[in-house]
Amino acid sequence: MMIIRLSCLMFLALVLTLSAGVRSTYAGATIPMPENGRLTLNFESQFYIETIDTGSGPNEDKPTSDMYFRRNRLSLIGRVTDKVGFYYAIEHQGDRSIKEDGVDGSKTNIFTVLDSYVKLKFNDAFRLRVGLQKDPLVREHNEGCFFPLSIDRSYYVYTSIPRRSRDFGVMAWGNLWQKKIQYKASIMEGIEGQDTPGSSFRYTGRVHLSLLSPESLPLYFGTYLGRKKTLTIGAGYQMESDAAYGNQTLMALPKDYKAYTYDIYFEYPFEDMGTLTLSAAFLKTDFDNAYFGADPSASTTGMDGEKNGYYVKGGYLLPWKLGPGKVQAFVRNEKWNFAQLDGIDGQVINWTGLGLNYYFRGHNLRVTFEYDMTDYEKESPEVVDFNSVKTMLQFRL
Repeated sequence: MMIIRLSCLMFLALVLTLSAGVRSTYAGATIPMPENGRLTLNFESQFYIETIDTGSGPNEDKPTSDMYFRRNRLSLIGRVTDKVGFYYAIEHQGDRSIKEDGVDGSKTNIFTVLDSYVKLKFNDAFRLRVGLQKDPLVREHNEGCFFPLSIDRSYYVYTSIPRRSRDFGVMAWGNLWQKKIQYKASIMEGIEGQDTPGSSFRYTGRVHLSLLSPESLPLYFGTYLGRKKTLTIGAGYQMESDAAYGNQTLMALPKDYKAYTYDIYFEYPFEDMGTLTLSAAFLKTDFDNAYFGADPSASTTGMDGEKNGYYVKGGYLLPWKLGPGKVQAFVRNEKWNFAQLDGIDGQVINWTGLGLNYYFRGHNLRVTFEYDMTDYEKESPEVVDFNSVKTMLQFRL
């Protein structure tokens, strides 16, 4: 652990040294490279203070408080030529005892390579990304980690990729029809390991149609802060053969995986009346009813296993400043039906969050306050409803 921390400090020191005297831009510090190339260095951080109304004390019924880095990211964005580039990001997530599903005494301290891929641009209609990158299926995944409407993206909309929504593979994407249509198509590694009957690739397709201002980047925003008028409708489909066992012990009953999603996003700045943001999505992941087996593969159950559900969210950005920044109120509601969660078959979660964003410098310096309510349809001594309060300071350079 000490070696990792020293490595982080040395790497950060190197970045600061390289950044000295170079031109500062909105996206970070940029170093000119030969033949019109460039290297941009970004630092992004989210620091959380959180309290949950359970999990501590002799009967685990006392509030639990925690402070941690939700994300602490350093990224390198390179352009070698007009057609070739790369993206590389490392990320630290600090010790945290409060997880999305409650208090967990085993703290985690993660330092990992988050993204690492080469970018190839043939034209605006056809580009490639090759390497470790985001799974392209769900809009919510592909909203930038530092650009959500609420304090974070949905906790429940993830698929079964065991790499924090990233996977190894090749993705083609591009914009068509004056950038009103965007497609993504990928071949990725998918689920690998001893709990898979085979070693098949995972195939994903996604398309969206922008009816107002186009969303032409591969990265979505949870809110554009009133800078554009947007109405986008999207859908995606994903499949992988022999992804799990219906009976892991006997290594029998191979099951295929498939998932599909629909989503809609709307943001409209009204003159002198503020900006309205609305968004909703549905996701279903299916392992061919593997959870009915006596001992299904672990990937078929739990938070990222077989499930279906939706989220709806809305925000309102005030048209005037309050002090040095602007205020945005938001609310979101989600309902998810799990095949099995925490050992309970047919579990249902109703989740509601509401809060405020205060933007000092847009997404680059932001404070968020959020109050969350998590309700389980089926409770047990280990699974109880809980509420939490979160405050986040976000900084980007």
